[in-house]
Amino acid sequence: MALFNPLSNAFGLDIGDRSFKVVQVSRLGKHDYRLNAWGSVSVPEGVMDRGEITDQAVATASVQKLLASVSGHLKGRAVVACLPEAKSFVKILEIEKGASTDELRKAVLKEIEQNIPLPLEEIYYDWQVLPPLTPPPVAAVPVEAESADQKAAPPDEKKSADEKKAKEEAEAAEAEPETKKRQEGTRILLGAAPKRIVDSYTQLLEAAGLAPLAFEIEGVAIARAVVPATEMFEEPLGILDIGATRSSLVILDEDTVQMSVSIPLSGNELTQIISEKLSVSLDDAELVKIECGLDSHRCEDRMWKILLPIVDDMCSKIRNALRFYKIGFPLGKKIERLLLCGGGAHFREIDSVLSHKLTIKVNRGDALANIGKVPKRFPLENALSYTTAIGLALRAAEDVRRYHSAFRA
Repeated sequence: MALFNPLSNAFGLDIGDRSFKVVQVSRLGKHDYRLNAWGSVSVPEGVMDRGEITDQAVATASVQKLLASVSGHLKGRAVVACLPEAKSFVKILEIEKGASTDELRKAVLKEIEQNIPLPLEEIYYDWQVLPPLTPPPVAAVPVEAESADQKAAPPDEKKSADEKKAKEEAEAAEAEPETKKRQEGTRILLGAAPKRIVDSYTQLLEAAGLAPLAFEIEGVAIARAVVPATEMFEEPLGILDIGATRSSLVILDEDTVQMSVSIPLSGNELTQIISEKLSVSLDDAELVKIECGLDSHRCEDRMWKILLPIVDDMCSKIRNALRFYKIGFPLGKKIERLLLCGGGAHFREIDSVLSHKLTIKVNRGDALANIGKVPKRFPLENALSYTTAIGLALRAAEDVRRYHSAFRA
């Protein structure tokens, strides 16, 4: 009798509050994958609550329904699933160079004790040492002659410009020792989640006949999907995942997820507000939301006026998070680019409105950025709603590849 090999095949499973999604890919080349299987199933209200399973029986039935209705060819039972951002913890720790393994472990435990409001025995955690930072290249800046406009500028304006330049140079000089220290130190990526959440997800998967291969923090999977593996980002990147019941902002810098925070906006919340303001059913409100979006030229400007206060509040929260990253992190930088993903990213004109209000470049992400071959049947118009599942599937395929490489060795 053949033994079950949990790593012969594996796929990704996105466990959301209002839908479960599955994706399986196969590796074609170093940074090239084929999409083999995908599927989505709606989850009844009350089964999940902000990432927590509140009805195991219905959740299990929903996973089994999903697996039975997949498009394409889903192989194997091993699965990489996500942990909800709101219930998990991820942080980069900076440790002095030369620290022993025991000292690194003590630093991790101290961080957990200080920042996670749960006893250590109620937490699953993992950590890994990251590659050292490489200092950015220093480019020679040519000295330009003073222009005629500069010569003609009033003395006060010249003084203001000189003061600004002096301030920037002073800030750079002040940050230089910290920058050098961080480049020479040891960086640790720490991830943690409550045991009750992880155990409930494990119970769900096993009850559905699946073999849990790994659990991954949502933000890491999202970044893996939308950031091209072949593209080098010298500047930090923000990724806003807009889901049905919750949204999260992920900050990617130095090829690592540096921060992930919840943002108070969801697709269902927008639908609820439209329903109340227009006195229509939730189904009709959803249709209006899709048709009008944030386009001020549609629907007689009604939707724009209804949703503007909500968008303003969301932008305020995003702005505060971006500012916190710049100020609160040792090498935090200003974020000039934001990618949108999740089902809410399809909302009409949301990219241009956020770009205008945040004064940064905002674009819809590409959930298929690392997928070279996509079947014609795959719903491209809904690709962004599969972002997390695709990121998990890429991790699953890589784990399978590493297993087979080690086995052959």
